[in-house]
Amino acid sequence: MAKRKKNDRPLSFRQLKRLKPKPPKASPPELMNINLGSITLPVLNAPKVIRDWSGENSYRLVAEVSGAELEKFGNQVIRTIPFERIPEIRLSKNNVEEFERITVLEGNYPLYARMNYLPVISQIDLEMEERFRKIRKKDDKPTNIFGADDRYIYNDSSFPWRTVGRVWTASGACAGCTIGPRLVLTASHCINWISGGGVGWIKFSPAYYNGNGPWGEYYATRVIYWNRALGGLSDLETAFDYVVLVMNDYVGNHVGYPGYRTYSSSWNGDSVWQHMGYPGDLTSTQRPAFQGNCTISSTSSESLSGQTGYVMGHYNDITGGHSGGPVWGWWSREAWPRVVGVQSAEASTPAYDTSGDNEFGGGPALCSLISWARSNYP
Repeated sequence: MAKRKKNDRPLSFRQLKRLKPKPPKASPPELMNINLGSITLPVLNAPKVIRDWSGENSYRLVAEVSGAELEKFGNQVIRTIPFERIPEIRLSKNNVEEFERITVLEGNYPLYARMNYLPVISQIDLEMEERFRKIRKKDDKPTNIFGADDRYIYNDSSFPWRTVGRVWTASGACAGCTIGPRLVLTASHCINWISGGGVGWIKFSPAYYNGNGPWGEYYATRVIYWNRALGGLSDLETAFDYVVLVMNDYVGNHVGYPGYRTYSSSWNGDSVWQHMGYPGDLTSTQRPAFQGNCTISSTSSESLSGQTGYVMGHYNDITGGHSGGPVWGWWSREAWPRVVGVQSAEASTPAYDTSGDNEFGGGPALCSLISWARSNYP
């Protein structure tokens, strides 16, 4: 086991509960551009915004198109998914040599944002969740809940909870978080990898809650990765089950982003981590769930392209929709948490051993991936 350095342990759940929220230290920008959506129109066609009859502050985005083209080509005339086939960048050892010794990356805390060390849950969420759990009591429990279900639903647009959001792909819904000025981190197995190269469309909405994303929605323009995760997840695939998305706007500058720290096995057994996702069983992937006091129980290493990735086994509560969501911790006197991995795999037959645990993916390879992406897409 690696030797732990003095004062190098992340803050515990109890320590975080004692920390008071930080009020904003600056005024927000007078005006901010929010990306409400993205569409592709025919050449030389400009949309216009007109007031809608349904309400005083209601509007419609209108585009003039050829009636003949619309009848002939239908939904191909206007595409609501503007990036249907995204280029991919698969890294190799030669790409990242200068980043291999990096183990810590800084985050970005917008000074005009309020900071909460734990996400705020509303009374409405508590009541809805309690009703759901009572209904579910007689049913079989989700297969990847170990003991009591410790998750709770939150609705919090303060920092850093605003950095976590819902990820849409042609394959379904996952979770992710900002990790750079225009970068988003999620799981490789969430991506719709296309045969012959490229990937399908990907959309991200930070702080998404029940159909509403306060900062709008953003589309990926390319995907950076070590390994395509296809089908079932082997240990190798889990150890490298993460991608960085380059978005079509500076979402990280709007909401901020966490830092990063390479996980150390000396932290195994420490109940100091936080994990967020969009679970299908609790919220149909429409609202985020928080789990504090998480523990990583075991780590093992896999090698690919000269890089080392970690399989980080745990018994925290995970169901579909958590995939791609970050696991992070807080260190003393730092203005942001630091991601150490992303949710990857759920055991087909849960058990309290390494063959039946849930698993995060992380390790030095994740740091190299983020470092390279930040350097090349600032």
